[in-house]
Amino acid sequence: MIFKAVNPCRRSDRRGFTLVEITIAVFLLAIAMALTAQVVGWLLSARRSSERRQWATREAAVVMERLSALPWGRLTADSVKDLPFSNQVGRELPRGELAVAVDEPPGAGSKRLSIRIRWRNQAGEWDAPVRLTAWVHRNGGQPR
Repeated sequence: MIFKAVNPCRRSDRRGFTLVEITIAVFLLAIAMALTAQVVGWLLSARRSSERRQWATREAAVVMERLSALPWGRLTADSVKDLPFSNQVGRELPRGELAVAVDEPPGAGSKRLSIRIRWRNQAGEWDAPVRLTAWVHRNGGQPR
């Protein structure tokens, strides 16, 4: 029989991970998870902002449709001064404001309707408003 001398200082081919390698891997995984969480947060914030803009655009279109259907004599600055949001839009747009203006140039036979909807973002600042403008003619746009 042949015996081999075993040297306790000699390292054999290792097949596992060392503690340093595991620590580095866990550290890199933690960084990747933190970055992923931040990116998901940014995406959710952008999506929320986009959804709010869509709600405001739809509401401006609905208000414009309602106002342009009013009879010519009832379409005045006083009659549109305090229009409310619909219930759903009021919940979707935090601290939102709806402003409607009716301008009638003298002798034009038409009125300009301007709608502006704005709301505050998470930082408490005003987001860029949604604006919609249309002209309403006395004879309903029909030729005379």
